[in-house]
Parts: sequence; structure tokens; C-alpha cells
Amino acid sequence: MKKLGSLLFTATLCTALLNHTQAQTNDEDAAVRACLELYMTGDGNQMEKAFHPSATMKFVDYKTGEFKDVPIAEFLTRVKANTTKPQRKIEIVSLNIDGTAAQAKIKIEAGTVLMTDYMNLLKIDGQWKIVSKIFSRRDK
Repeated sequence: MKKLGSLLFTATLCTALLNHTQAQTNDEDAAVRACLELYMTGDGNQMEKAFHPSATMKFVDYKTGEFKDVPIAEFLTRVKANTTKPQRKIEIVSLNIDGTAAQAKIKIEAGTVLMTDYMNLLKIDGQWKIVSKIFSRRDK
């Protein structure tokens, strides 16, 4: 009987720890997604909240093949200056979180263009921020 009670206690403890860990994981998932959703709005002022000020954007120009390394402030200035917002479909394809680091893949379809963004995020002072963005662009 003692053994059964001990097993029940162990099972209950394991379940409680698992539920606690799952709740923490769900909270982090929601927090990372909230940051990514700021980016996904396409609104420069909202997007700015998603990025760490020192973030960078790196890509290979689809026309010239030239590697580009752009400070995020320059990218955000261009987004804010663009007053016409194209119709687009955007979704988070995958999200991986491990401790204070996360990586997300985002697909964007706008007109005849397909883009794939890869975002690297860090939890800095309790807030998730995008610290780097790389992307690929191609025509449909």
C-alpha cells in the first residue's frame, strides 16, 4: 500500500511539473508570436516595436545577386515612407523557442512575389525582440 501511495505521489508531482512547464512554454510562445505579429502588421510604427534597435537585415538582392547588409532603422524608414500597402497573405510557418532564443519562419505572398523571412529573436530585459532578419524573395 505504501508503494502505491508513493507511486501516486510521484505521478501527481510529475503531472504538476509537466503542466507548469507547458504553461511556461505556452506563455513564451504567445509572447514571441505577439512580437512577430507587430512585424507582420506591415505598419512601420508597429514593426519598429518588434525590432531591437541594433537589429540587422541581410539578404541577396534578387535582381543583382549582390549581398546586402542593412541596419533595421534604414529598413523601417523605407517601410514608413511607403504609403501604399499592397494586399498580402502572411503567416508564421514555424517557430522554435529555446530559453531566451527563438527562430521563426514567415511566408509572405504579395501580388506576384513570394518572400520567406527568417527571424532570430532574443528575450532581452523580459521582452522578445527581433535581432536579425534574413529573407529570400522570388517571383511566382
